[in-house]
Amino acid sequence: MDVVIRVWEWFRRYGQNVGPYLMLEILMPGGTLLALLLFLYQRRQADIAGVVQRIVLAVTRTLANMIE
Repeated sequence: MDVVIRVWEWFRRYGQNVGPYLMLEILMPGGTLLALLLFLYQRRQADIAGVVQRIVLAVTRTLANMIE
């Protein structure tokens, strides 16, 4: 029974930490990108401006390749 309780507590803690990002990803168009940026912003361990610039550059290149 103790194992079940520990596993349930682990899932609960994991759900509290990941839940908002998962809901954002599922419910919004482009939610994966928004969830990633929100995660990075809240942790502030990465250079957000650099990440955004690289993402915009990658999207621009992808769209340009699709148009050609």
